[in-house]
Amino acid sequence: MSETYQQPNAKTHTFSCPSCGGRMVFDPESQKLKCPYCDSFKEFKVYRETPNEYDIDHAPPQDDMAWGDETRVARCNGCGAEIVLTGETSAKLCPFCGAPHVEEDQSRAGIAPESLIAFRVTPKKAAEFFQGWLKRKLFVPTKAKKNAALDKITGVYLPHWTYDADSVSQYVGRAGHYYYVQVPVTVTGPDGKKHQEMREERRVRWEPASGVVSNVFDDIVIVGSKRLSEGLLSSVQPFDLDQLTRYSPEFISGFACEKPVVDVKAGWNEAQGVIDREMRSLARRDILRHADEAEVTGIQTENSNVRYKLMLLPMYLSAFPFKDKTYHVIVNGQNGKVGGQTPISAIRVAIAVVVVLAILLGLYYVFTGGGNGDYTSYMFELGKRALRLMKG
Repeated sequence: MSETYQQPNAKTHTFSCPSCGGRMVFDPESQKLKCPYCDSFKEFKVYRETPNEYDIDHAPPQDDMAWGDETRVARCNGCGAEIVLTGETSAKLCPFCGAPHVEEDQSRAGIAPESLIAFRVTPKKAAEFFQGWLKRKLFVPTKAKKNAALDKITGVYLPHWTYDADSVSQYVGRAGHYYYVQVPVTVTGPDGKKHQEMREERRVRWEPASGVVSNVFDDIVIVGSKRLSEGLLSSVQPFDLDQLTRYSPEFISGFACEKPVVDVKAGWNEAQGVIDREMRSLARRDILRHADEAEVTGIQTENSNVRYKLMLLPMYLSAFPFKDKTYHVIVNGQNGKVGGQTPISAIRVAIAVVVVLAILLGLYYVFTGGGNGDYTSYMFELGKRALRLMKG
């Protein structure tokens, strides 16, 4: 559905526990509100219908607020990240750089999201996935593993824009058609003597090409954050966008949200780059319908019926310092997939080399019958000791 952006209902919701009056937070396991003080649960209305999409020509101002809950913005003095907080949610550490210097300011939260994917993984499970992933990283220094404390993992919704467009492109290029000619070549025969023979050679005849291609784009996803690299974010993909739910403030109670760094118009500029690449590919395929090779030398695209929406995707973040560098680990809050950056210990790599060499030498003496049993056992024992040392 495409429509002009209208301010959503800005009514502030309350999440007081009916039993003890405490602030309730969203519980990923039950998909309900849960009181952290008395463990009471409370259901809330979940809207599964298709989220609204809005006309790009009527994008709202950046200071629009309609989050449905009291919001505050915390700014990290280290990396500059702006975190939207609701209720009693606090930010003791920045989830992006791990710095403790996070202060609330008077900034407004910005455009409210239209939809989100709710957290399905609990903080406890995310910590377990994180711990298991870290244990499998044999080359990570022990000190770095200790710095990546599990209590530093934070659930954060990251902003993403999606764009739809009806695109039509006029292109010009060249169509290449194969033809074959007989050419003489000099070859050496079995007797060592050289002689000429005729061989077939493929050539390309080029001719101008032009045409029109069209495509309907649905949900081109552009990350609204610039704090994490594209490689890091892609390492925990994909999210199941079929599970998108209409935004409701209950989902973010107890979690933080990053305020978009990329605004709706800047995101559309990035999306047009995606469209351009795809339309060029379509133009090339259009030429290849009647040619053997194709080149697109120019293309002009018109986009109409451009729609957008802001969605939130759930992720657990952890950032830890090691030797003057910050490393990031991310856990997909929908399916638990883990990705991240870790330092590499040169000592552990050297130990791994020793392990491999010791085992290979041991196997060599076993299969060649060289040496004696004591020496072979010694090599295997050396490899096992080195492996234990690397683990820990």
